[in-house]
Amino acid sequence: MIDKDNKEEKIEEQQVQEPAPVPTPNRDAYKASFGEDYPDVDFEDKETRYGKMLEDRNALRSYRKSGAKLNDTFNKNRWLAAMLQDISDNEDPDYSPLDWMADHGIDINEAMQDESVRKKVSEKIAKFQQAQLEGEKENEERQANFAKSAEALKTLGLGEDKEREVWVDFFSKVVDPALRGEVSKETWQMIVNGMNYDNDIAEAKETSAMKARNEKIANKVKKFDEPMPPSLSQGGSGQQATTKPKKRGFFDDLKEAGY
Repeated sequence: MIDKDNKEEKIEEQQVQEPAPVPTPNRDAYKASFGEDYPDVDFEDKETRYGKMLEDRNALRSYRKSGAKLNDTFNKNRWLAAMLQDISDNEDPDYSPLDWMADHGIDINEAMQDESVRKKVSEKIAKFQQAQLEGEKENEERQANFAKSAEALKTLGLGEDKEREVWVDFFSKVVDPALRGEVSKETWQMIVNGMNYDNDIAEAKETSAMKARNEKIANKVKKFDEPMPPSLSQGGSGQQATTKPKKRGFFDDLKEAGY
């Protein structure tokens, strides 16, 4: 009975001594938020999670940079900030900057009566229209180039699903980061490997050809090393001819003696 009580006491002591789990409210909250933004990503996969966190971090830095520039513009043109704020707060969905200017006593017609102002505005409008036209041409050229690139990819014979995967990976992992000035070590290595591909193939072919030549030569040498069959000059007895030992002379003895 005593032993049973002791065992129960030990069990109770172990249960009491077990540390309680440390609460992680910040991690739990971040995990929930992460799951809302990336429902298809496993939060417990650290490498994948860090990749998404890095993407978010870079995007946040970009927003901060853009926001700082915008704040600087508003500080230099406070009327512009006030106009945008009023337009945003106005309940009329058709309320425009022109309406705001009229509400604040800004007469555009009067400003346009000034020749220098009218000329400046006309030049800027013409410049804007030219930029729009060039942008349309660039977009048409870009779409045509996309079509050519897709056709070039199809020539590899990968299949529709694999082609789509390669296309998405290339533009999302190579082109988009490069446009932001980000090129990883893996991307540089891929480019270097591509540049050296022809040389590597040529060296591999040369090595293979050299190996084949060496094997051919080795086979020929091996044939020469094989024992020759007995010749007819040996009497056809099947025994190899023996060479009579050369008779030693006087000078041979002197050479061995060191003279």
